[in-house]
Amino acid sequence: MKTLRFIAALFACAWFVLPAAAQSGDDAAAEGVPNLPARSERLDIYGAGMCHTCEWRPRAKVMAAAEQCGTEAGGAAKSGLFECGRNPACEPVCNFVRCGSE
Repeated sequence: MKTLRFIAALFACAWFVLPAAAQSGDDAAAEGVPNLPARSERLDIYGAGMCHTCEWRPRAKVMAAAEQCGTEAGGAAKSGLFECGRNPACEPVCNFVRCGSE
């Protein structure tokens, strides 16, 4: 029961103190204290000033490989296995591994 009264008292104090603190903050701004810049003007945005590089994480992908494996009798390209991922500049790259879909 005492805990409930204590929490209610804290809530009541906060209810009356917070609006007064907000008004004193407006007074400080009026006295020439500079305001914080808007979020878009700040330099603490994640990744700002840092170089981002992608890590090579190859994934197997079956694609047409006419240059490496040739074509079938009907003219369609034979399939080949490639390792695809992103280079350090985050550009997509696929490296040929072997012919066939296995």
